[in-house]
Amino acid sequence: MENLEFQTEMIALKDLLKVTRILPSGGIAKRVIKDEGVLVNDKPCFLPGKKLYKGDWVIFDDYKITIV
Repeated sequence: MENLEFQTEMIALKDLLKVTRILPSGGIAKRVIKDEGVLVNDKPCFLPGKKLYKGDWVIFDDYKITIV
């Protein structure tokens, strides 16, 4: 698993997957999150607009992204 850190005060889940280039666009990220879900802080999440803050972490495919 690849560990990434992303520095921000707040970001939407779909935007995080887009700006880290894990998914190519926000539209695709939105669809994938709704259909497949991702783990946010060890809980399944199907909400593309979920707001993430410092200390939150996301697991998607082979990536773990921590908001710092």
